[in-house]
Amino acid sequence: MFRRLSACGRWAWRHALFAGVLAAAATLRIVAAAGYPSMLWTGDSVVYVRAALTLTPAAHHPGGYPILLWLLRPLHGFTAVVAAQAVMGLFTGVMVYALVWRAARARWPHRPWLPQALGCATSIPVLLDGDRLQLEHLLVSDELFAFLVMSAVTVLLWRSPVPPWSAGAAALLAGCAAVTRIVGLPLILVIATGLVVTGLNGAGAGGGASRRRASGLTVIVAVGAFLVPVTAYMAWFHSHYGEWGFNRHSAVWLYGRTAAFADCARIKPGPDLAVLCPKRPPSDPRIASPVYAAMFSEESPFRRIGGIYGPRSNDLARRFLWAAIKAQPVDYLGVVARDTLRAFAPGQPPYPTTWTEAKYHFPKSARTALNTAAAVRQTELAAAYGGATGVTRVVQPYARWVRAYQARLSLPGPALAVLMLIPVIGFAARRRQRRRHGTEAGARGRGGEVLTAWLMAGALLVIPAASADYDPRYVLPAIPPACLAAALTLIPRTPAPEHSGADVIPG
Repeated sequence: MFRRLSACGRWAWRHALFAGVLAAAATLRIVAAAGYPSMLWTGDSVVYVRAALTLTPAAHHPGGYPILLWLLRPLHGFTAVVAAQAVMGLFTGVMVYALVWRAARARWPHRPWLPQALGCATSIPVLLDGDRLQLEHLLVSDELFAFLVMSAVTVLLWRSPVPPWSAGAAALLAGCAAVTRIVGLPLILVIATGLVVTGLNGAGAGGGASRRRASGLTVIVAVGAFLVPVTAYMAWFHSHYGEWGFNRHSAVWLYGRTAAFADCARIKPGPDLAVLCPKRPPSDPRIASPVYAAMFSEESPFRRIGGIYGPRSNDLARRFLWAAIKAQPVDYLGVVARDTLRAFAPGQPPYPTTWTEAKYHFPKSARTALNTAAAVRQTELAAAYGGATGVTRVVQPYARWVRAYQARLSLPGPALAVLMLIPVIGFAARRRQRRRHGTEAGARGRGGEVLTAWLMAGALLVIPAASADYDPRYVLPAIPPACLAAALTLIPRTPAPEHSGADVIPG
């Protein structure tokens, strides 16, 4: 008994600093829940709640989040959803800390406070960020998606080299993320890339050929596991709509991306496609995004063909978007690069619209929290799902405190840019060290783990910009893997000889 207590005491002492950070994060979420006891709605929230009430795949959004809402419904209300998403946010920060602390502890076993300090510094942008706190209150799929992605990264990087069962579990989680948000589909490519790198660089018996075979087997297991939830969901979708997919109008959303650059004078569309030529810039000064204008404004071309969910919309949108990309590939890549870089800009103006951007801040009152365009449907669905908890409430003074916190303590774009640049600088430094000291000097880095986390963060920034539009909300899931990649860059894999100078080389 005494030994167990002593071991528990040593464990608590090792993580005392992080316990303080975690307690602060939990307290922050308790105050936020006191100020905003129910969920905050957006335009997509109506779709998610309706799908949860009927347990059917939504026609226009993947169904992972409605499944979560359906599972939480027996807990009688939106308060349980608030709590669940807050717990996801806390666990996301814990996973970042655990990965960094574990790597740093292995590298510096005799400096117990150094792993704690580095792990805490890495988890703070995840646990104490005001925008992430607000995201946990939004009735949208982003928090669940971010949690699943970080869970996949954690399972994937916990062991090196990666055993097949870890790869399969990580890919299974990534598949669940893809079912939650369609932008998760390309993440299997990130996992496969990471598996090849970590598999070839990891320790293990046998020569290079055997390691390559083992790495190939692991990739096959990962791809198979990823396809399990993806295929299952597509089959469920097919059983309701008679077609295989995640939604019935995927080409419409991709068309929106082309609206930012499409020039019909260069595309030369036929008479049937010319109706989709977008008007730029939007005449409404409150609309900053040409994508939003082409999809939802009074000037939307879809209004001339029965709306974005009309019977001809998806087919025409598919043909137009491919014609636009084929005619203007450089313009398409330029738009993707521009909107990806928006994530790093300081003090951004409201985007994509003033009212959309306003939804990403805690509201001053219950009236401003309502989605006025769907207020009646929102009220009816909220009551059907959560009863009294469906009534939006703003409780003072807690709400005022939380609003002030979000306004002052959120990760700025330039800070995210620094996090993304640290692994790049570390890679360049390691290559220089390899040239000066030979291959062994570079082999002590954490290249596979860093690359996987960095690619995951980069993919979460680029994929929305390539397939939809920039949205401040879409940036937040990229922050945990970006923090992780930056921290792991600073931790060499193994202690280096004192004369090599490798201790100071970023990993």
